[in-house]
Amino acid sequence: MAKLLKSLKETNWLSLAVIVLFIFIPLYPKFPLVNVPGTYVAIRVEDLLVMAIVLFWLALEIKNGFPVLRDRVSQLILLYLAIGGLSFFSALLITKNISSHLALLHWFRRFEYMSLFFVAYASVKEMRNVVSYAWAILLATIGVVIYGLGQKFFAWPVVSTMNEEFSKGLLLQLSEWARVNSTFAGHYDLAAYLVMILALTIGLMVGLKKKASKVAVGLVGFFSLYLLVLTASRVSFIAYLMAMVLILISLKKYWWVGPVLAVSLMLVFLSADFVQRYATTFNIDLSALSTRIKLFEQAKEEAIIQTPVTEEEPKGTVAQRPKPSPKAKKEAEEATVTAEAWKPTTEMAVEYSSGIRFNVEWPRSLRAFAKNPLLGTGYSSVTLATDNDYLRILAETGLLGFLSFWLIFLEIGRRVILFFQKEKKTFAKAMVVALAGAAIGLFANAIFIDVFEASKVAFVFWLLMGTLMGLMALKPVKLKT
Repeated sequence: MAKLLKSLKETNWLSLAVIVLFIFIPLYPKFPLVNVPGTYVAIRVEDLLVMAIVLFWLALEIKNGFPVLRDRVSQLILLYLAIGGLSFFSALLITKNISSHLALLHWFRRFEYMSLFFVAYASVKEMRNVVSYAWAILLATIGVVIYGLGQKFFAWPVVSTMNEEFSKGLLLQLSEWARVNSTFAGHYDLAAYLVMILALTIGLMVGLKKKASKVAVGLVGFFSLYLLVLTASRVSFIAYLMAMVLILISLKKYWWVGPVLAVSLMLVFLSADFVQRYATTFNIDLSALSTRIKLFEQAKEEAIIQTPVTEEEPKGTVAQRPKPSPKAKKEAEEATVTAEAWKPTTEMAVEYSSGIRFNVEWPRSLRAFAKNPLLGTGYSSVTLATDNDYLRILAETGLLGFLSFWLIFLEIGRRVILFFQKEKKTFAKAMVVALAGAAIGLFANAIFIDVFEASKVAFVFWLLMGTLMGLMALKPVKLKT
């Protein structure tokens, strides 16, 4: 009995809680629990789980005298959240352009996301905690991959929050050209998550010693990359390539870059949707490869043949052609309009995706920032989507919020560089570089996607950042694997 009590006392319960979060958050679909009036954002089961674990961590902090407050990164996070509070009151009392309950919800959500940084940071007591987290997140990713493939090839149900109707928890099915969501709210969220996972798998493959473990991690990485291709997210794929190259070069695995890049590009070329999206983005003519574009050209030719002769044509031409009837003339005009207006579905999607950013969302954010450059116009003032997290931070919290946000990562980056220079053990260095690479991948994603507000992505990201800080804070004797 005494042994059991001692064992229970020595158990790192916070570490077990973090393992639960790493598995539960990616795998549990976004079923709504309680809807919030005025928005289609809902309270979900994961929110209750996070709240319970944060309260447990808070009780430990109170007992130990809040050691978290002694760390500079923790202080900078609290500073950013405090500036968010000032921005909220400024918007409520001065600019008066927000709904108080929605702005409070957005502010509290940021508390919720970032609180997991403190939980993960406090949970890392030795290296085996970090190893356990890595295997837990890979296990969760296997489930995410299996479910994503099930959606693509076996019509497994989709739970999405891409619009108000879908967010009610409807069970949907992917159409032939729809992109995979897996257990996430949308394909962009899934892609952002997979970028972090791929960075982690590269670091693990370098750091692990056992060949069997390397092979297992490599397989998870390969299928994660395949799922990333199925999302057809261009920005996420580029973010993955950036993170991959930076990690391998930092760890001096130069010869790995070529084979990994070759496999990545091979998978891309196997996806017609992905190739068409990149081709449309960079104005590359794929008419020789696309039957849809061939049909478009054929429709244009038919329309030109059927077009009635005008008075400006040479007389000889008119004599060779019968005068079209009114009905034929009308049909020819409709065919011409249809052929000129028709565009491939992928091209329309790419144009819409770019147009809404450049013409609507980004200008709206800049106008909001201009109203109050110091503190912004408050959370929720630029609606749910901006598709650029940096413009969102500027618009909602102003220059003060933007600078305090980046101070967090400048301090983390400074510590990563110092750790990398001093640390000799391969596994610890590989994990630190991989986690830093995951952050860089997400920063690249944030240029075109609101990743820091996507709950599943944000939860996992702050857990990883807390793990990174906890790993670097370990004493050398506890860095042994």
